[in-house]
This record gives sequence, C-alpha cells and structure tokens, in this order.
Amino acid sequence: ETVPPYTHAGQSFPLGRVIRGSTASVFPDKVFTKMMESQKVQPPIYVDTSWLVVGHIDETVSFVKANNARGWVMLANDATMARNMFQTQSQAGRGNTPLHVGKYWSSSGGGQSAQVTINQVLSDTDVMAASAEAAVEVAAQIAIIKKETGLTDAEIVKVPFLHENLNGASVAYQPGMVNGIYISDTHFVSPDPHGPVINGQDIFKQAMSAALAPHNIT
Repeated sequence: ETVPPYTHAGQSFPLGRVIRGSTASVFPDKVFTKMMESQKVQPPIYVDTSWLVVGHIDETVSFVKANNARGWVMLANDATMARNMFQTQSQAGRGNTPLHVGKYWSSSGGGQSAQVTINQVLSDTDVMAASAEAAVEVAAQIAIIKKETGLTDAEIVKVPFLHENLNGASVAYQPGMVNGIYISDTHFVSPDPHGPVINGQDIFKQAMSAALAPHNIT
C-alpha cells in the first residue's frame, strides 16, 4: 500500500519501517537479513533485545493503527507503571488481593501455584529488581525508535506488566499484554493478565482498555 510520507528533521520518510530485535548470539539467517536491508526504502531499525529470555522485539513493543498523522501508535511495556499500580492498591489497604488466581508455573497445570498477593509481589526483591532493570532497557529501546522515526511520547501507549529473571535474562512476570495479535483496525487480542480484581475489575485489563480507548481499539 502506498502511504504518504511524513517529515522529520527536515527529511521526508515513508511511514513504513522494519523494527527488529538484535542480539549478538542469536539471529536469523544472514541471507534473510541481507534481503531485508536491500529493499532500499529505509534501513531496518535494530534495538537491543539481548537482555530478554526469548529476544523478540514483541516482548516489549508492538504497534496498532491510529487516526493520527503518522497512522499508528506504539504499545510499550512499562514495568514502572505496573509497580506503581501495585503500590497504589497496597497503600489503599488492598495488599492481600490475589493475582494469577488458579494459575500454575507450568503449562500442564501440575506445577507450583502462581497465585500471590499484591503485597507478596511488592516484597519479591527478584521481581522488583528485574522490573526496574526492564524499565531501563525498554526506555533505551524507545529512545532508539524515537530517534529513528520521530515518534513522540504522545504516540506511545504504555502497557503495564512486571518482569522477572530467568536463567540470567528477563521475561514477563505477568502475561506480557503488549505481545498480542492485532486482528483488525479496532481489535487487539492481548494475553489475559490475570491481575488483581478490584471492585469487580482486573486492574491491568482496565488499564490497557483505557489506554487503547482513545484510539477506538478494544
């Protein structure tokens, strides 16, 4: 599809860019990379994903269409926002509210129960440390994308979920809601966060729904 260009720093760019995760030790066939870089429209944007367990860019950012000049907005993981949400509920006296209810740390369902309370999550030093590190790493990813595309803060939709450490790398502690499937202009299918239910609503579902509502996406 032909799309109108936008202007940034005095230059005119097509709206389409290829954004890829980059690691030193895991990468696709070099012929594939050469094919992508030979398209002569714009060079791909590479961001560091070596700190993630899987190393995929969609673990931390994804994109949906928007009715703006650019034509899209970026969804980005915000672990600090997630921590603040837990802290707010704890300070309001809801620290014993559970999350991950009925879930297990095993795909077969026979492993260790994943259910914890808000206060238990906040007191988990490993999760808090991994989440703080993830916030720094995601900020660096965003900085590269903003520099390369001219993206503004107003065009970034924050998606809250925490991280944990697994074998020396980072992975979503809660289902990573940014890592979904965009099935139409108005629908984004996101993993269920299984977050704490406050006043009858999962606060993480509520946060993401509210963030996408201005873009007419459910």
